[in-house]
Amino acid sequence: MTSTAPLSAGAPRKSLDSLTLRYLVLVGLIVIASVGFSIANDNFFSLANIGILLRSIAVLFLLSMGMTFIMLTGGIDLSVGSNVAFSGGVGVITLTATGSAPLGFIAALLAGMLIGFVNGVFIGRLKLSAFMVTLATFALARGLALVIYDANSINVSNPVFLWLGGVSWGNMPVVIPFVGLVFAGLSVLLYRTSFGRDVYAAGANVKTAFVLGRRPERTLVWIYVLSGFLAGLSAIITVGRVSSGQPWAGLYLEFDAITAVILGGTSLFGGRGKLLGTILGVLLYGIIINGLVLTGTNPYLQSLIKGMILLGVVLLDTYTQRGKTA
Repeated sequence: MTSTAPLSAGAPRKSLDSLTLRYLVLVGLIVIASVGFSIANDNFFSLANIGILLRSIAVLFLLSMGMTFIMLTGGIDLSVGSNVAFSGGVGVITLTATGSAPLGFIAALLAGMLIGFVNGVFIGRLKLSAFMVTLATFALARGLALVIYDANSINVSNPVFLWLGGVSWGNMPVVIPFVGLVFAGLSVLLYRTSFGRDVYAAGANVKTAFVLGRRPERTLVWIYVLSGFLAGLSAIITVGRVSSGQPWAGLYLEFDAITAVILGGTSLFGGRGKLLGTILGVLLYGIIINGLVLTGTNPYLQSLIKGMILLGVVLLDTYTQRGKTA
């Protein structure tokens, strides 16, 4: 899915103007959706529901930020949802065996990074299709999770392990400022370091990146490791939120993350997009899903709406890309 656009495709003023317009539209849609759902249900703007909304999309924020890095290179990661289940299982089993929350944290993060490393090596070093490799690890990680859990949930009561995903300050989940810190750190990494420039370069034009002395294959390995690390963090938060490790955790989250990232203006074809757009995309997507739940929309219809949103943003991105290359 690599574009043939120039190396600087992520930088020109024209691209920035287009993204700015996308962000303004997203803000407008967030306002419209919020007002509409508040009219449909008086509880939408309640502090309790806002807390539920923020807690429910915290994991999606993390996974979508990792997906943004990947999609900026023209890649994709279908394994992140399964990785949440797998790394969470490793963390919970380690916690159960040792009684140590720090060791459980480390095990979950390392397990997530391991899946990311496997993806990165096959995609970056061996130059295999990102879609096919991550589709394989999507199945592999979910299968490993089922084996680890023996297809059953494991209750977790350790307060330290549950703290990040389960504790709130009033109606504000502690995970939200934590996600804000992660966002700040990743923003510095993407916009203020040579690594960030390599990410955009790999997505804009891999051949040109080689000519200019970049090492896109190394960059690809590291961004998939980063995605795996964020999946491990997401697993810790997920376990804390429900007080248990579950083999079906993270189900379909990869599709939610891809939808939110494209909705936020990051191109499927690489080289174009920003983390700010991803945050807006996640927020709009989360508001829609939360509003549908509050209004009692049939769960099957919710899945249909999710699919329609994903199809719509993919068509929009494809149409936009064709217009630029015409």
